[in-house]
Amino acid sequence: MADADLLSEFSLFLKEIRAGGTKIIAYLAHDNIPEELIDAAGFFPLRMMFGGNDELMDASHEYLPASTCSFAQSSIGLFSLKPNLYQFLDQVDYFIVSNHCVSDICASEIISKYYDIPRIDFYVSYTKNVNSLKYFKLELLDFKNQLEELSGQKINDHDLISSMQKYNEYKIILKEINELEILGSEKLKIIQKAMLYGPRSIEELKEEIQILKKEPSNHLKNLKPILLTGCSAFIGDPLIDWIEEGGGNVVFFDTWIGNHYYSQIIDEKKINSSEDPLDLLVTRFKDNIYGDHTVTQFLGNKIAFMEDFNRKYEEKTGKKVGVINHIIKFCDHMSLMSPFLKERLQEIGIQVLNLEKDYSRANRGQLSTRIEAFLEMIKN
Repeated sequence: MADADLLSEFSLFLKEIRAGGTKIIAYLAHDNIPEELIDAAGFFPLRMMFGGNDELMDASHEYLPASTCSFAQSSIGLFSLKPNLYQFLDQVDYFIVSNHCVSDICASEIISKYYDIPRIDFYVSYTKNVNSLKYFKLELLDFKNQLEELSGQKINDHDLISSMQKYNEYKIILKEINELEILGSEKLKIIQKAMLYGPRSIEELKEEIQILKKEPSNHLKNLKPILLTGCSAFIGDPLIDWIEEGGGNVVFFDTWIGNHYYSQIIDEKKINSSEDPLDLLVTRFKDNIYGDHTVTQFLGNKIAFMEDFNRKYEEKTGKKVGVINHIIKFCDHMSLMSPFLKERLQEIGIQVLNLEKDYSRANRGQLSTRIEAFLEMIKN
C-alpha cells in the first residue's frame, strides 16, 4: 500500500470512530506511553509517526530554531500546514506532552498551545532505580486520573487487563512480522500501518502472515542484509527504498517502530494474577532494556543484542549483517552515542554506517551514494 493510500484510508477510519463518539489522543512516537490506559479509558491513541519535507520543517521555524530535531520540526509543520493527506489531524482532541527528549517536550507543548489542543501530561524518569519506579507509578496514577476526568468515567481493572491482553497479542504478531523473510520496505509498510491502527489490525495481520509465509524469498538472496537501528523510518521517509535501490535489504528493525516496541510484552501469567495492573506497567518500564529513553545500560544492551542477532543470522544464512545507524538530524539522543556504537560494533567485525539526515529533498543523491558505498563494503 502506498503512503497516500494508507493515509487516505486512515483519515476515513478516524472520521468514522470519532463520529461514533471515540475521542483521539495524539503524541509523538516513542516507547513509554501507556497505550493500554488510553485504550481502557475509551480513547484512540494516535502516534505521530510521520516523516517530513522541506516545507514542513520550514513551517516550524516560527517556533523553533532550524537546529531542532527534524522529526519534531516536521510534526509541528503538519499541524501548521495541514497538507491534504494529513487533514485527519483536525480530528485530534488531546495531545500528550511527554519528555522522551527535549525536542519532544518543545514540539508537544507548541502543538498543544498554538493549535488549541488540550494537553495531557505524562513524564518519565531517565533512570531506573527504586525511586524512579515509584515516580513512574505516581505518573501512571496521575495519567489515569487525567484520562478519567476527560472521559467522565473510571478506568476499572477489568478493562485495563483486557487492554493489556489485547496489546500483548498485537505485539507478538508484530514480532512475527519483523522476523519474516520479505523485503524490508514491504515489512515496514505492514508494521507502520499496524502501528497506526493498533490492536484493531490483529486479524488483518494474521491473514497477511499466512500469505507472506507462502511467498518464495529467493529474490532476496543477492541483497546485502541490513539491521536498521537508531531513529525510526517514519511514514513518508524514503530511506528503506534507498537501501534497496543500493542493493541492500533491511532484515530487522531495531527501532521504536520495530523491536523496541514489540519487545515490551507483559508476562501473561502476571496479567491474570491479582496484581495491581498499574504495577504491571511499572514492571514493563523496568524491563524495557532496549529503550533509549533511560540511561542505565541501554547502549550496552543494544550492542549485545546486535552482536547476538548478527551471530545467529550468520549461522542461519552464512551472511554477515551490516548495520545502518539512522540519525535524524539534530537528534542529540542518537548522535551523541553514534561514534561509540560504531567503534564497539566494528571491533567485533560488524560494519556500521552512521547516517545522519533530515527530510530535505536536496540531500537524496548524496545519501544514496553513501549507502551504495557502504553496501559495497559488506562482503558475503
